[in-house]
Amino acid sequence: TSGGKLPPTPRSPPLPARLGEPSFFASRHMAPKKKPAKAEGEVDLFEEFKKKHKKNEQEFETPKIPAVQEIMKKMEELGECKAWCFDSEFDPMAFRILWHSLEQVHYNEISAIRVWKCRGGDESVRSICYYLDSDPKPPVQDLQFTDNGLTALGCEFLARTLGPNGNKEINLLRLDYNPFGTPGMEKLSLGLSQNEKLRHLSLQYCNIGQDGGQYVAHILMYFRCALEVLKLRGNYLGNPGIVDVLSGARRAKALVELDVYDNKFSDSPEVITILKDLFTNNISLSRYDLSGNQISDIGAHQLVQAMIPLSHLDKVFVTEQVSTKTWEALEEVTSGKGKKGKKKK
Repeated sequence: TSGGKLPPTPRSPPLPARLGEPSFFASRHMAPKKKPAKAEGEVDLFEEFKKKHKKNEQEFETPKIPAVQEIMKKMEELGECKAWCFDSEFDPMAFRILWHSLEQVHYNEISAIRVWKCRGGDESVRSICYYLDSDPKPPVQDLQFTDNGLTALGCEFLARTLGPNGNKEINLLRLDYNPFGTPGMEKLSLGLSQNEKLRHLSLQYCNIGQDGGQYVAHILMYFRCALEVLKLRGNYLGNPGIVDVLSGARRAKALVELDVYDNKFSDSPEVITILKDLFTNNISLSRYDLSGNQISDIGAHQLVQAMIPLSHLDKVFVTEQVSTKTWEALEEVTSGKGKKGKKKK
């Protein structure tokens, strides 16, 4: 781009459907399940939370959060609500009180926390990290802040919570559409470069620049790194950044899928060489999305030649702008045709 300015970050996609919600038909034609009764002497954590939350709301005079009202209603009707989803703006103090109340009663029945398009910023991350840092650690496995205005400060909070002395339960972290850039990536890597639990990391459209690739590599090179899926599409890694990421991926033996779509890199000799080396030396990594970048027909042909003797590659998307002959060769290689020792599906 001219003048060194980055183009505007694309709008985030429509919100995914909430998991576990009943369909319209089911909600009209099926009687709601009743909340199961607790055994005698067993503490009802939800009731304890409601009492504590109501008391804190009154003390600090905070407004209601609609999503919390929905969660409580679902709890009353179904007896559980494992995924706590927020998809509209909320009062920052009310949000802080919510997670403080959950921490006070040691509420441990949440498996997913998803904050989508709420403009909660770093303070919303701070509030949730306060809960995740509680002892005993809550069994949250799925943590998402999508299009929520996070900066490097929010990344620092997450790094502390997900670092070596932090929460060991979370295995999915999604931070898409937060333009925290390389400064945020640097902070995030301080914790994730020593995390041995995380399996799925999504950092799509986060404005990570060329200098940010080294910090992604730090995460991948950790000898106990458990990452299986890494999604980096829509960033600005360029050639220097992608070389760093691919170098790190060579040592990430659990990695199965790497998405670097639209990261503004080309098929320079260095990039092609390190890709070929990665194909050969990390046989657990079987799915690549390299499309949306400046890979020519010649570069694609070189990659195809490197793939021919390899049987572990499942899907490799290179570029849409190649000749029909190269495209067909790529399809043939990844479909397993002609590969010694690999059976057709």
